[in-house]
Amino acid sequence: MNRRIKQVWLLAILSSFLLIGLQTYWLYNSVTYSMGEMGKKNAEKAEQAIIAYLTNIGAAVKEKSHIGYVVTAYFSDSKLPFTTICSPLDTDTIIGGVVYSKPGFGNVMEKRDTFDLRETDSNNSFDCLNTFITYQLTRFDKAHFDRFISKKLGNDFIGAEMKTGKHRLWQTRIVEPPTLFHHEMLVEVPFNPIQYQSMQMRMQVPMLPILKGMMWQMIGSLLVTIMLLLSIAYLIKVMLLQKKVDKMRSDFVHTMIHELKRPVQTLKMCVSVFSAQKTDEKDENALIMETVREESDNLTAYLAKLREVIRAEEHIPLQITSFDIHAALLNLVAVYRKNRQKEVNVSLDYQRTSDRMMGDRDQLLNVVSNLMENSVKYSGDIVNIHVACRDTEKEEVMISVSDNGIGISPDEQQRVWTKFYRSNAYPDMIQPGIGLGLSFVDMIVKAHGGRKMMQSEVGKGTRISIVIPQHS
Repeated sequence: MNRRIKQVWLLAILSSFLLIGLQTYWLYNSVTYSMGEMGKKNAEKAEQAIIAYLTNIGAAVKEKSHIGYVVTAYFSDSKLPFTTICSPLDTDTIIGGVVYSKPGFGNVMEKRDTFDLRETDSNNSFDCLNTFITYQLTRFDKAHFDRFISKKLGNDFIGAEMKTGKHRLWQTRIVEPPTLFHHEMLVEVPFNPIQYQSMQMRMQVPMLPILKGMMWQMIGSLLVTIMLLLSIAYLIKVMLLQKKVDKMRSDFVHTMIHELKRPVQTLKMCVSVFSAQKTDEKDENALIMETVREESDNLTAYLAKLREVIRAEEHIPLQITSFDIHAALLNLVAVYRKNRQKEVNVSLDYQRTSDRMMGDRDQLLNVVSNLMENSVKYSGDIVNIHVACRDTEKEEVMISVSDNGIGISPDEQQRVWTKFYRSNAYPDMIQPGIGLGLSFVDMIVKAHGGRKMMQSEVGKGTRISIVIPQHS
């Protein structure tokens, strides 16, 4: 019982930790996913803010500039070049990708540039060309840029830094995504791709909106966790109470056995004294004394068996030694041949190459004795018992006890190993016993790490085998 309680405790605690871990992992993934979605939105906001900034300063350049600027670029997905122009007097026009100058251009200066951008497509062609013109006609003002972006992004904007790389950046990308323990992210936005320039913007990802969106999920997870912990606490409390009750039961049984042994021994002593006196064999008192003596022996056997089962339940450590199993079995065979109530024929078939065996000698002999006792008890007036001992192929010792008894029905062959179960083969329970023999056998075999087998047929007898592993 104690081992089962510990196993239930362990399983309950492991299950609670596993469920709490899964809840935590689920919440962590949910928060991480929400932060990732928030990061994507921030990246889109940063891109829109950069576009708004470039559009703003581009319009200002066109209004104030006295320089006509024409930029032509060749892209991989178009045979004709894309051309964009910045002219204060609107004196140039573009037809089929060719720039024409109208008369009266006057004193306005004119600049022309051509770029080969065939490594990319034309999705952002006019934007990048206009940005290049803006850069040629103005000087970048970092302070003005920060003020403009701060108005667009608010408190989410932390700072920005111009970066010149070896490759052109055409699409916005997230360099450092936000994490649960680091609420900042780094976004790189195309700024002036023709000159390999981009803007790296550091932004804040606020947790409050994310937590508000997950409020009901977190409350539900917390309630489930609290209910689980309360259930585990209640389970442990009930199990502790059960353990206490089991301890009281065990103490009561031990006390009862101890208290009953004294009057039983006294009763047996008195019967022995009266039996020693010379009496007529047909005397009624002699028959009564013989009956009392037999029942006293039965009661003593019951108490001994009950004590053995209680001790086995409490998992008293086995005394594993190497002992002579052959001699021990020969002794048991000799004892059961002397049965006075029935004619008992016992044979031993010993097929092992060695007489030594590893195990708890006393407990294993008790097991074999219980099996032989059942054979005598549940057989007719002539009992034939066959005891066999041999090695298996897996370094195990198999001991079998066969008889010619009444047998066990198939539907009872699993139930007979249960404590206090009595077979229905004797409806009137005329055979003495309390149903502890086979349960004791089961516990001792399991304690040795072995296994048991039963073959039985009603009216033809029973064969029970135990297999005990041998550890070097």
